[in-house]
Amino acid sequence: MTEKEKIFLERFKPVTIQDDMMFGTVMADPECCKPFLETILGTKIRKIEYPERQKTVTLTLNAKSIRMDVYIEDEERTVYDVEMQTGRNRNLPRRSRYYQGIIDLNILAKGEDYINLKKSLVIFVCTFDPFGHGEYIYRCGEYYRLSDGSYQPLGDDAWKIFVNADGHKGNVSDEFKILMRYIMKGEAKNPYTQTLEKKVTTINNNDEWKVSYMTWAIKLADERRDAREEGREEGRKEGREEGREEGREEGDLKRAMKTASNMFNGGEPIDKIAKFLELPPETILSWVGKV
Repeated sequence: MTEKEKIFLERFKPVTIQDDMMFGTVMADPECCKPFLETILGTKIRKIEYPERQKTVTLTLNAKSIRMDVYIEDEERTVYDVEMQTGRNRNLPRRSRYYQGIIDLNILAKGEDYINLKKSLVIFVCTFDPFGHGEYIYRCGEYYRLSDGSYQPLGDDAWKIFVNADGHKGNVSDEFKILMRYIMKGEAKNPYTQTLEKKVTTINNNDEWKVSYMTWAIKLADERRDAREEGREEGRKEGREEGREEGREEGDLKRAMKTASNMFNGGEPIDKIAKFLELPPETILSWVGKV
């Protein structure tokens, strides 16, 4: 082990399942992922065909790629995209729309006909209430409206599910409530959450994973520091206060955009990037082309 890796290990602090990188690593294990989906959806899944952590999906040659935390397909050809969301984001509904659209277009890009589009569920597991009504689960689907004002399901087999881990309303199972409490408080009260906690502990104790995690974190911290220094240097070269200010802003902007791009391509969620760079999520969204 190198000296740098030793330093990384000394600096590492254990993270919980709320952490995006940890969540993706845990859900890469089918024994953790399958019961997670079953608990959220309240239904049994016979078999997970393939779980992929941080699946990259590209629309076209000119379009941005996106990273999905957990991308799964079951034996019934249903596609699931599961995302951990720990920061409030006003654009979450639009983000879910974007993700669902890109899943469909990715399938069609492989030559499939519209009739063969798979049922898809985009699931955001939130540590906050995304809509403010106290519900545990918000299920969103497409409907059409009749002249009498009633609505009928469109039948496009595309669903968006927003899970509020801090909720208190809704007909959900005891297992669901226990899982939500584990996500929010880290309290493992049944065999499944104990399995999750054991997995999290194992990962947190894995030196290779810790080095990888810290390498990522240190790199981002370095980029942030360099961005500030570059801005100062460009400002000094101008020789005037206006020039210094413009230089700082331009340098900071370039470095911030580069950092945002690197984090996004590395699978980081928009809210985490925004918090790290101390910028509005809307700004980050525009930079990475997700609006």
